[in-house]
Amino acid sequence: MIDLDKICKVDQASDITIEDLLKIVLSDYRIKIACLPSRKLAIQVMPKQYCNVSGTVYEEGSGERLYGAVVEMINDRGEKIYTIGDENGNFHFYIPEGKYRLLVSYMGYSSYERLLKVSGEHNVYPQLCPLPFEIDEVTVKSHKRGDDLDELSPVNLLSISGNDLFSQIWILPGVTGISTGANFQVDGGGADENQLLLDGVPVYHPGHINSLFSMFNGDAVKNIVFYKGYFPTRFEGKLSSVTDVKLKEGNKQEHVRTLGLDMPAASITLEGPLVKDKLSYIVSGRRSWLDFFDNLFSEENRMNHSSYDYNAKLSYRISSRKQLEFFTYGAKDEYHLPDEDRENLPILQWTNRIYQIRYNTAMGRLGNTTSLFYSSHQNKAHVAELGFDSEGYAHSSIKSANFVTEFNYSLDNIYSARWGAKYSYEIYDLTSFNFGKQIHTRREPINQYSLFYDNQICITQTLQAQIGVHFVGYQPLNHHSYYSIQPRFSLRYSPTPFNLFYMNFSKMEQFYHYLRFENIALPTDFRMPSIDGYKPRSSEHYEVGWKHFLKNGQWEISAYYKTRRNVLALRPETYVEDSNWKNYIMEGRGNSYGFKFYLQNNWNRWMLQLSYTYARSLEEYDLDGLKERGKIPSLYDIPHQFGGAVSYKLMSCSSLSIGGMLYSGKIIATDSWSDPLPVSCFRTERAPMNYKVDAGYSYKRNFREKLLLLRFGFYNIIGNLPEEDMLTFYSVSWNSHCIPYGSISFRF
Repeated sequence: MIDLDKICKVDQASDITIEDLLKIVLSDYRIKIACLPSRKLAIQVMPKQYCNVSGTVYEEGSGERLYGAVVEMINDRGEKIYTIGDENGNFHFYIPEGKYRLLVSYMGYSSYERLLKVSGEHNVYPQLCPLPFEIDEVTVKSHKRGDDLDELSPVNLLSISGNDLFSQIWILPGVTGISTGANFQVDGGGADENQLLLDGVPVYHPGHINSLFSMFNGDAVKNIVFYKGYFPTRFEGKLSSVTDVKLKEGNKQEHVRTLGLDMPAASITLEGPLVKDKLSYIVSGRRSWLDFFDNLFSEENRMNHSSYDYNAKLSYRISSRKQLEFFTYGAKDEYHLPDEDRENLPILQWTNRIYQIRYNTAMGRLGNTTSLFYSSHQNKAHVAELGFDSEGYAHSSIKSANFVTEFNYSLDNIYSARWGAKYSYEIYDLTSFNFGKQIHTRREPINQYSLFYDNQICITQTLQAQIGVHFVGYQPLNHHSYYSIQPRFSLRYSPTPFNLFYMNFSKMEQFYHYLRFENIALPTDFRMPSIDGYKPRSSEHYEVGWKHFLKNGQWEISAYYKTRRNVLALRPETYVEDSNWKNYIMEGRGNSYGFKFYLQNNWNRWMLQLSYTYARSLEEYDLDGLKERGKIPSLYDIPHQFGGAVSYKLMSCSSLSIGGMLYSGKIIATDSWSDPLPVSCFRTERAPMNYKVDAGYSYKRNFREKLLLLRFGFYNIIGNLPEEDMLTFYSVSWNSHCIPYGSISFRF
């Protein structure tokens, strides 16, 4: 049984007992040593037993599960084995029996350490204590960071709304858009190619009429994960990015209240236990408040709109490995004008609704998450204001009922698999119209199911691969069905602990087309699932990169190439008069490519973030007058993109930040709803280069169990952002659209 050719190194500089010597020589085995009469030594040698060590990482005090914690097991020889907690905070090891040191680390929390003697199946439940003044309510994790978590970045202090989750994303290379996340573009793709998930549920057409109003209440958000370039196999439906937002579960130990007031909204968040350590709740709500002062302003300066949103979650811990959750989310935006009786008449409304029940469990190496959810979006507008000679409202909507089940399995720390199935029943209400005459709604039901399987393989200690495939069956009830096979592949090589080389490939397909013709979404926009001959939009994304980890940060360079097929656009020289879209929409193909650089680092009290992207996004159409020109710039072609932010920690609880962006002027949208131009001018001109500079101050102070957060600053101190990127529906601004902002948040 013993390997007689194995070489064992023993420290000769110090004395060692025979017993300790035998333990070193036979460290790969289980041994029992007995002294027998006549000075005989009996040694029983047996193979080491491997044991399952599982657990869940929690926040101390609240009982909140922590996503993405780094968990290490270190044996008595200093050898390390590590893993990352999943979205439910669960982790798993399959290791030889023996003595280990368990280390758990998570950004913004004190490290957890414990000695373990592993001799059988073992369950541990580490609880991490938040660090004072260091943790933000919202943290962001990039999928390509691998086993390391992003540090807090200075740009978080520049968000207009308190704890705005998109204040980190806009500065990443390849991402352009306003800081609240409305209508942003990624790697040369369109704004409708970004998927937003709230606790795993798609939010259709997210955003608010007031672009100052961040998408979600940051006081209720636990963390977000932003995927671009490579998409884990379980995701499908969009081409450019996926933003996965996780909501808090609610404090299971004590009742906590958070009040917030910023420029766009006032908010309240309540959380606490209904049954201590078992059943918790969290309820939050926000509403805009500047519209309450409309009567104090002249007609042209009034807000004339209101926004609110809410979310609530119940979380029941059945056992340490089983959890049941229910959550709901709702949002409503309304633009209104006074009618003849001076009553507010709703002109435009946006609404979103979500309901979900979810159950997750872990059984040794196998875990499962199953959920049922309903998600809907409705866009409604007064038909008279749209130019129709009738009364009432026009609306378009998406309603979706879904069932999802996912399994995950890990084996011996070298292989893990994830697989699952999804089914959805969608109903699209599409607005059909003929301007000046009539308007009605067309209903299209669609069945969609998908299967996915994903493998993560540790080939060696330095080489890892992830391989998977996603299959989608898209079956409209009254139209042609589509079937899609979407392979994914990622290879990561770490020759040293400080360097990571990666290569990614993702194929994605999107079964929904959306073209917005004005700065604000209307039900008469082009909204079309893959019916009536409009094929799914598809892409293949290739990317290679090198990431180098510094002592307190990282830098990264990467290059990508992306194909795009079945791209739709409004024809030149077109004035839309009805919903016969075949007369106005053209289909083409395109590609995008780019080079990206990103730097993030901390020096003592300084924090720096810097990004640069050179990118091109091109399209071509088989249309007379355009075919001869070959590839032309897309509406999302922005060759040069700079972003940066620097922060200085004045004291232990206050920071000052300055940041901004600069990027090439966008293609002038000659293919607009109301201003058709000839083919010769189609996408030939650009707007001037755009830029802006922001500044912000943040103060956070603990008073025993209470927390006070103050923030204020200036958005667009200097700049010339395009009109579509400006923060509209806001009544306070200075010269050149410089907007002051401030917020206060109090937790007790």
